[in-house]
Amino acid sequence: MSTSSSTNQRRILVTGGSRGIGLAVVRRLLAEGTGPVTVVSDDPASAYPEDLQASPRVHSERFDFATANGPLDAIRFAIDRMGGLDGLVHCAGIYPEGNPAGRTPLELWELTMNVKARAGYLLATEFSRCASSGSSFVAITSINAEQSEPDHLAYDPACAALGGVVRAFAVHFAPRFRFNAVAPGLIRTRLTESLFQDPALHAHVRHNIPLDRAGDAEDCAGPILFLLGPDSAYITGETIFVDGGIRANQMSRLPSLNSLGEAG
Repeated sequence: MSTSSSTNQRRILVTGGSRGIGLAVVRRLLAEGTGPVTVVSDDPASAYPEDLQASPRVHSERFDFATANGPLDAIRFAIDRMGGLDGLVHCAGIYPEGNPAGRTPLELWELTMNVKARAGYLLATEFSRCASSGSSFVAITSINAEQSEPDHLAYDPACAALGGVVRAFAVHFAPRFRFNAVAPGLIRTRLTESLFQDPALHAHVRHNIPLDRAGDAEDCAGPILFLLGPDSAYITGETIFVDGGIRANQMSRLPSLNSLGEAG
């Protein structure tokens, strides 16, 4: 592992870092003294929080990850600002199926694939060319990469494709670089907020989560930082599922039986 990667002076790029899981990762990095950090956003409507704007260790910019140039420009921007690259977290994502805005199924497919999977591939390619030896790449996929649900005809395949990118690059570029993924379950972010506004739907979802709650973005930040750092030095090509036990759960109890399980 390179010297810069084994200290708090690691140079980290976080995509999608102005909100949700990406923002939680950036704040954890800053709290632990890691830096400098480059934060890039793919969402023109998402403003950077004041604490990021005020930090001298943060460099921020916006890039369109639906284009082929956006991911490459993001890495070049990060290297220009930080002088190199020791880690990358690809949090940028999109779920246009939840708000199709008149797009055709093919347009939804292409937009989702481009922002999630193609951008991941382009980032991984440029990362492998430019990052310092021993660097770590972490992609945020989803449990939907393995378990699909209705109305996810583009999002679920895009997450599965990004997982494939992680495994392929992990094998091809070992031992120089490590590539891993974190697959969240139901995490409370702006993209999932509508679910929490429906009490009945929220209660139904909780009954299917063994830990009895939806996750927060901060629940994902710890595993992501673990994969970025030296404690995961012998882990590559893997996915850590952060889902409160959803994948382990074949069938939830009826709500009326939950208290019996707790009493027993």
